[in-house]
Amino acid sequence: MPVTPEPSSPFPLLGLSGGIAAGKSHVAGLLAARGWAVIDADALARDAVLPGSEGLAAVAAAFGPACLRSDGALDRAWMAAHVFADDAARGRLNAILHPRIEALLAARLTALPSTTRGAVLDAALWVERARAHHFDAFWTVDAPEDLRVARLMARDGLTREAVLARIRAQAGPPERALHADLVIPNDGRDLTETLAGAEASLLSNWKVRRARTWRAPMPAPFTADQLREILATLLSRGGDYGEAFIERRRAHALGMDDGRMEDVLASETFGASLRLMDGETTRFADLIAPGFDELLEAAHTLAAPGTGGQAEIPALTLKVHPTPSPVERDPGGVPLDEKVALVRRAEALARSQAEALRPGALKQVSAGYGDSTQRVWIAAAERADGTWTGRLTEDHRTQVVLRVNVTAGDGQQLQSGYQALGETRGFELFTDEAVAHTVHEAVRLALQSLDAQPAPAGTFPVVLSSSAGGTMIHEACGHGLEADLALAGMSAFAGKLGQKVATEGVTIIDDGTLPHKRGSQAIDDEGNPVSRVVLIENGVLKAYLQSRKTSRKMATEPTGNGRRESYRHLPIPRMRNTFLAAGSEAPEAILRDLDRGLLVKRMGGGQVDTVTGNFVFQVTEGYWVENGEPKYPVKNATLSGCGPEVLKGLTRIGNDLHHFDIGTCGKDGQGVPVSDALPTILCPALVVGGTAEPLPSVI
Repeated sequence: MPVTPEPSSPFPLLGLSGGIAAGKSHVAGLLAARGWAVIDADALARDAVLPGSEGLAAVAAAFGPACLRSDGALDRAWMAAHVFADDAARGRLNAILHPRIEALLAARLTALPSTTRGAVLDAALWVERARAHHFDAFWTVDAPEDLRVARLMARDGLTREAVLARIRAQAGPPERALHADLVIPNDGRDLTETLAGAEASLLSNWKVRRARTWRAPMPAPFTADQLREILATLLSRGGDYGEAFIERRRAHALGMDDGRMEDVLASETFGASLRLMDGETTRFADLIAPGFDELLEAAHTLAAPGTGGQAEIPALTLKVHPTPSPVERDPGGVPLDEKVALVRRAEALARSQAEALRPGALKQVSAGYGDSTQRVWIAAAERADGTWTGRLTEDHRTQVVLRVNVTAGDGQQLQSGYQALGETRGFELFTDEAVAHTVHEAVRLALQSLDAQPAPAGTFPVVLSSSAGGTMIHEACGHGLEADLALAGMSAFAGKLGQKVATEGVTIIDDGTLPHKRGSQAIDDEGNPVSRVVLIENGVLKAYLQSRKTSRKMATEPTGNGRRESYRHLPIPRMRNTFLAAGSEAPEAILRDLDRGLLVKRMGGGQVDTVTGNFVFQVTEGYWVENGEPKYPVKNATLSGCGPEVLKGLTRIGNDLHHFDIGTCGKDGQGVPVSDALPTILCPALVVGGTAEPLPSVI
């Protein structure tokens, strides 16, 4: 699959994707009929290995003559049989094909006339290749699974089991929908009106969207030549890797409590850090508001203990990466009184809603707003196989959040409800509808808790709704999949690559490319482009989350998960947006089949032991269920279990994946923004802690 080039075309670029047999080619044909130029990545892949081509020769050299037919052409059936289920073989093939396909793609785009209406880049795996955010728009085609199965069985003569295996090998429709500007339902309906409306919208605003996605380089505190000189000084006495991390950050925070604006905070910081890695040794320095001479002096100091030779660092050229989170309205340019008005509006709305729903019950309302605009520049040099490479990257990251906490009482108790609205987006996030929904949920949770009954204690089946977010995945499983903990033996997943660690159907993904999610950004804090990492695939442990340091130890590539809180911190492997991939079951059916147990709609905080995977989590919204029906809300409930054992015991996974919880993840004294999600799942047996009389456990 090609990597899309930085767009310079005078016409819009539309990424088109869809699962196998969903009808992507049909939609591409409809767009071609409307005047769009269609470039089929599958066709480019075939062109890259035509008989007599340099690409085919490279494939034959890597896989042997058995991959060729008697006429000298590539034996695609042989390649499918040997590469489909072999990650290493697939990686070798991709390394050969992708650069060649990319070159063909660039040539095709360049050859198109400037009067072209637009170009459709048609490929099945844009999401899997973490490239869905590289276009002026991204559309995906979907169709019911039964229809896709029937199409594929008829087209290729495969069994149902073989067809489902191919479908499951791709990202599912709910995951693709998270990336898409438009989901096109190809179930036999007429698509004329859908495509006409979407086309008109894209043609009217693609230049604005492109400018936001591929932002112009920002004025940097230091020139590329200065940063190269700093790296050369840093590596003047040996070392394998040198890095300069420059950060400028602006932040605002407002807090209102009981009608009083109690906090109005603003801050601006500028700093830099230098890092030198020499084998197993790391030397690090951070500086507040440094000038060039100060950074040069710090580089001399870090280099001084070395005994090696001078690094030959090439000239640095800035590489711009697209952001998955374009910003329409930078919060740094929003007047303070408008931010104050937002907080006041949320606070007043909470009061009026609470009074309307339950007069006299409201005791307190707290509302808060925060924004952060971070600009980073990362220059790095690395030696591999005796050759030095250098890179210079930058990123502009924006976070905004609105928090509402409501406390209600009935004379006997006080209960609270909390809701947050936050994304990697600008001030445009705070529409009237979004603010009203956030406030309503906080009020509803507080008032409902007044009527909740104490949770029973025992071991019961638990249905975790998709609205609960992915706290379970993040805490009980995700941390154990970070490479530094695995290397240190502090993970229940240490040393288990390639082994079955979960039941069939369990796939866990960490993706930094999801549009506007709290853990998304263009690059990580080591300058690596963000990626989509499949950690567990159909129950098999496939990868860990890697920083540059851990990837060197494990002889693999960084995954774009090297993150740090600020310039004062070393980058370490961290999650971004972590989720359990959707299954195929309707969430309503999962709940309907629960005879007796707990339905969890929202999770709170908790504790986890990454070595064992044992966890305890709070339930902030839960319901006791009998005969498939929620009977009453519960309070003071906790869930206990073992993360790896939960993964092995999951019996049902829903097809819904839409709600991501947001938070700040703490590790090694650092906090970074993250989000997490899961579809509706059934955990057959979890320990439920509660204050009611224990009920007989159901195991």
